[in-house]
Amino acid sequence: MNDKFETFVALDSDGCIVDTMAAKQHGFLQPLMIQHLGLTEAQSEVYKACADYVNLYSVTRGISRFKAILLNFEHYNTHPTTLANGWDKISTEDLQAFVESGLPLGNNGIKEWLVDHPSQMLEKLLAWSLDVNATIVSSGATFPAYEGARTALKRMTGCSHNGIVSQSPEAVLREDWGRQGLLEYVEHIAGQEKGLKVAQLTLLTQGIDRQNVLMIGDAPGDLEAARAFGCRFYPIIPGEEEASWATFNSVVYDAFIHHTFSSEAEARYIEAFEHRLPSTPPWINA
Repeated sequence: MNDKFETFVALDSDGCIVDTMAAKQHGFLQPLMIQHLGLTEAQSEVYKACADYVNLYSVTRGISRFKAILLNFEHYNTHPTTLANGWDKISTEDLQAFVESGLPLGNNGIKEWLVDHPSQMLEKLLAWSLDVNATIVSSGATFPAYEGARTALKRMTGCSHNGIVSQSPEAVLREDWGRQGLLEYVEHIAGQEKGLKVAQLTLLTQGIDRQNVLMIGDAPGDLEAARAFGCRFYPIIPGEEEASWATFNSVVYDAFIHHTFSSEAEARYIEAFEHRLPSTPPWINA
């Protein structure tokens, strides 16, 4: 890292810069999983409800793809409708072992794990994941960027270093950002191939004091990564994305680059963010 700027802004992508979260779930990840698993229409409705909760509307929003799938399966297996109908449970043992293996939780990690741990389920999940990536790219789908994010990126080019820190594959990130004309405003891209977000942050911010690094994200995992890495955090609140970016552009960014972004202000933004994402599925109290 050169010393042109003393600050670095790390940017999550899906649901933070580009409005992709629900579109990718409903258009690609969920229907292709339903297809690969061969679920019935009734089973599919339960699976979709579980996947929406895990990926969009809870404290697990934004977790890595295979961790999310494990939670989707666990919620599906224990959902009241699954139990009431006596449906077969989806096998989770091999996926659990892979998630806990310590390998990068992406397609290359599964391939490495399968060398010594053959598994029909993991082969199926790898095929699904590759199918998702290829289908998103080949579909030509365009996911709009938040206008406030576009404004922020343009400002950063003259004031701080920046980079994408995401659990999406790099090819998908380049496609999403490229279609929106945003690649020219970002210096570095770290996708799932570079490991988890703490590893990505470590890779991209060498030579910069961690208190001069700001992580921007829309999911609790982004906040956890920032805390584990030891940098600052600013949330893009789900459902309030443009308002969050407006506050960033009018108040937070200037404070950050001038080293006046107080811990008290940061805590207030985080408190509002955490209030929006529940930890209990709605069907538990139904």
